[in-house]
Amino acid sequence: MKIKKFIIILSAIIILCDLNSSKISASTWINFPKEWDVGQAFAVSISSTEDYKNPVITWMNRTINLNVEQGGAGKISYGLLGTDVRNTKPANYKITFEFTQNNKKYKANGNIKINSREYPHEVLTVSPKMVNPPKKELPRIREEAKLTGAAKKIMTIPRKWTTPPQAPLSMMYLTSDYGKSRVYNGVPRAGHNGADLRAAVGTKVRAPFAGTVILTGFHYYAGGSVYIDSGNGVITAFFHLSKILVKKGDRIAKGQVVAESGSTGRVTGPHLHYSLILAGQFVDPIPLLSTSISEMLKTGHEEQVN
Repeated sequence: MKIKKFIIILSAIIILCDLNSSKISASTWINFPKEWDVGQAFAVSISSTEDYKNPVITWMNRTINLNVEQGGAGKISYGLLGTDVRNTKPANYKITFEFTQNNKKYKANGNIKINSREYPHEVLTVSPKMVNPPKKELPRIREEAKLTGAAKKIMTIPRKWTTPPQAPLSMMYLTSDYGKSRVYNGVPRAGHNGADLRAAVGTKVRAPFAGTVILTGFHYYAGGSVYIDSGNGVITAFFHLSKILVKKGDRIAKGQVVAESGSTGRVTGPHLHYSLILAGQFVDPIPLLSTSISEMLKTGHEEQVN
């Protein structure tokens, strides 16, 4: 009887030691690029052999909440980030990773060198009112700027986006690149914050990711517009639409038709403007169409946190 009791106690001690050992031996890594070009999307991740909670990344003064998912060596959190060609200067920028594991909070800092990149230049002729709007239109323009600004700040979880995204058009023909510096009627303007695609009026426009519609409307400069939130700061937007087929609050499936292209707002002719917004930063949406986040992470720098 004493021997049986001793064996039970010894087994309990071994199990307890194994549990403590698993907590001590948890290995967690962060992944991010050491350098990247301005205007281009990049991937980041937190991964661990053990479970963790509340993964958060801080980038360009924005806090990005991530999911904890099954993957990698055990658990993983994926993020898509980038910089806006309009307002980001080449320099070193800090990125911070935070999470909680085994009741302990961890914080790790990194630096990403953002390099300059040559983008094209173009001269366009549009209606004079689209360069110097009539005074009566200024209140409308300011109100629309507030609405779009609020939409870009939305941060939700869970992750609804998967890569590669669905191409928004069945025929993808780029007519104006992301990042192009533009001159409208002789007046210089900021770089192009999306990609223009050839599309006749009425062409079906599909959602690149699953998500929720957060804003629609016919805006002064952008014309018919749809914004879709796909979680973790990933937002897609379409401009110059002729018809909007969804409304705010609608849940959207990847590849679902959400609108028809058009020639509304500040345009020189029919086309679709496609924007990808990552944690408030407008980035080039085209390269992501031909890759996945797992492929992007292979080019990253990995550091062990614990």
